[in-house]
Amino acid sequence: MKTADKKHLLPILGAILLAVSPHLFRLPSWIVIWCLAFWAYVLAASKNNWYRPGRPILLILTFGGFIGGLVTYNFKFSLDTGVGLLAVMLGLKPFEMNTHRDRMVTLSLVYFLVITNLLYSNNLVMSLFMFASVFLATAVLIRINHPRGSFAANLRLSGVIMVQALPMMIVLFFLFPRVQGTLFGMSNQSIARTGIDDRLSPGSISKLVLSDEIAFRAEFKNNIPGPDRLYWRGIVFQHFDGKTWSRGQTRPVRQVPLSAGSTVGYTITLEPQGEKWLFALDMPITSPPMARMQNDHTLMAYRKLKTRIRYNVVSQTTYNTGDFKPWERTALILPAQGNPKSTALARSWADTFDNPEKIVNKALEFFSQNDFVYSLNPPLLREDVIDDFLFKARKGYCEHYASAFAFLMRKAQIPARIVGGYLGGELNPYGNYLIVRQSDAHAWVEVWLPARGWVRVDPTSAVAPERIEQGFEAALPPEELEGFLLLKHFGALQSYLKKIVFRWDAVNNYWNQWVLGYSYRRQRELLSKIGINLGSWKGPVKVILLTLGLMSFFVFLISMRLFKKPVKKKDAVQKAYLKFCAKLTRVGLTRKPGQGPVDFAKTAGDFHRDLKENIQEITDLYVLLRYARGGDENALKKFKELVKKFDLKRITEI
Repeated sequence: MKTADKKHLLPILGAILLAVSPHLFRLPSWIVIWCLAFWAYVLAASKNNWYRPGRPILLILTFGGFIGGLVTYNFKFSLDTGVGLLAVMLGLKPFEMNTHRDRMVTLSLVYFLVITNLLYSNNLVMSLFMFASVFLATAVLIRINHPRGSFAANLRLSGVIMVQALPMMIVLFFLFPRVQGTLFGMSNQSIARTGIDDRLSPGSISKLVLSDEIAFRAEFKNNIPGPDRLYWRGIVFQHFDGKTWSRGQTRPVRQVPLSAGSTVGYTITLEPQGEKWLFALDMPITSPPMARMQNDHTLMAYRKLKTRIRYNVVSQTTYNTGDFKPWERTALILPAQGNPKSTALARSWADTFDNPEKIVNKALEFFSQNDFVYSLNPPLLREDVIDDFLFKARKGYCEHYASAFAFLMRKAQIPARIVGGYLGGELNPYGNYLIVRQSDAHAWVEVWLPARGWVRVDPTSAVAPERIEQGFEAALPPEELEGFLLLKHFGALQSYLKKIVFRWDAVNNYWNQWVLGYSYRRQRELLSKIGINLGSWKGPVKVILLTLGLMSFFVFLISMRLFKKPVKKKDAVQKAYLKFCAKLTRVGLTRKPGQGPVDFAKTAGDFHRDLKENIQEITDLYVLLRYARGGDENALKKFKELVKKFDLKRITEI
């Protein structure tokens, strides 16, 4: 490898490594090892003149890596496959950088690899990282085209170029046609996060407690309701097969709960979850444009939610759902066989009490007075899961209690169903919104009561009332909280770290709203304010003309700056010397054009012998600083002081 090529190798490898680093955690381990091993070898080979594989060997390695990638991804041509194969190629590309063309192609691949990060995430952290990656890649691009000078100068020029491009980027961001989806109109299924599932069984909710991921954020227009009313409704489970609850058949409905209290308006920013159901405060009475209200009072989107969405909802925290509907009779159906002890218990209550509310209270009393434990680690339940839980284990999480309670109610001939969603939320004081995490996932029960309709009953409150008021951390045993409440291990630093986390989340939330949330609808609203209607054929034409006009204006401004003749600035040494010459001019000693400083000092010294020593000292320092470049900061400081003190009148009098 030539010396010039070696000089470019390290910066190019640095740009490649920075661009690929976000993918290292999602790439197969062999591809990561493949890349790091080949990059390390090519770097060592360039320094130690080791053997470098020729073109035939590189072709064999390329073919082998390509086949290995296809096998790893099961010959499925997906986004992950494309990124994996690109990484395999970049692992070998540094061996082919003998020409300027090879280096330019390598950097083009680096830019392409940076863009692929958007297909996985476009949050604030990733956006900042991509700016940094493009910044470094551009500096390397400058270096391989202009190898002279320091790399620091290349970085400065890269920064200048990116700043100059910023106005045009802003113009394109606001005016370029928006598409539904992410910031750049691209989406990927892999960004969908896990959350509430459409089937409920022991462990379905408790496994989410270990996740600190954000499910959604909620901003209230007025006061935030109390903790006992922060039940976020998502999905209703109707059918029970003896072990697992599942959703029933729902249909759109226009009716809303009968008014029985004040309304609460709020805005939800929902993270991508890959499902159709939206979350709303119990009980929603409006639905956003992208969803519809179902007859079980849940909100269902028209498409699966693979991107972050923001929607407005109005709910009633106290309500009456009205009469029992024919399709709601599924809330009484249970398997004919199984769980004999639980069945006998429920029927004994039904025989004893003729009032459904008394049966509900009796069931809650059963949970509160029989040493039930709220826990993430219940024992394994056998064939009759309800009997095992109620009469043996008596230890479980919210889904255990909701399932057992709903079963008992149905056996007592009280319509009951389970609601899955979230409970509570954490207030971010820097954004004045609630953060609801996956760990806030919860399940509760609804029973239908005469004159009241569907009424929420949370059996967890009978066992662990702290769960409702203070969150799951207060309800679970301390030994079960180890490992995922990390901030509590920092002692006195906990409050400061919490503030940092809240501040960052507030910044990230604003980014999501105003940058990622800049949708087609918001673009139309913005353009309509300046008189551009996208609904007619003239609208797009006006947008194109406006975009071209603004971009031309910015190009003109940048061109004026680039081609403007630079004004030669006087340095500090020259400025001080000219001041010294001006003082001599006032007494008739004018420096002739082209006269050097030494010759001028001799002339001035002969004319004013009493000033000769002062003149010579100032001139010697000037020559040292100006031409010999041998002075330091102290010499410059002394030079300025001598010129400042050089007073012809005072010196002459002395």
